[in-house]
Amino acid sequence: MRKDNVLNAMEQTKRKKVLFFDAWKRGVAYLGPELFGPGTLATAKDKNDLQPLPQAVEAIFARESGGVKQFIAAMVSFYDPVWGEELVDRIDCIKSICGLTYNLDHECTQILCELLLNYEGW
Repeated sequence: MRKDNVLNAMEQTKRKKVLFFDAWKRGVAYLGPELFGPGTLATAKDKNDLQPLPQAVEAIFARESGGVKQFIAAMVSFYDPVWGEELVDRIDCIKSICGLTYNLDHECTQILCELLLNYEGW
């Protein structure tokens, strides 16, 4: 690989991390910052400061329905695919991208699209 290609790839990776984190913070704000930690939206420096908090997520997941559950499961799956899949199994919907996003509003759909485009693993 040529030097300029390596530099371009490195720059894309930096940009993708910023874009992912920005979208992640919007998702956190949408669902409620109390579901994520150990940091806050104001103090978080990267995605590890805003990890889904299992007890808080499970409590809200048990109370919600429809699109909110779908969005929670989708967000969690970026952090922990196994846990995300377990949440999806508890939702009454078609288990596909279309099925999981069917009930989402435009804002949630846009957040998930940006997360997907910029995801490089947790």
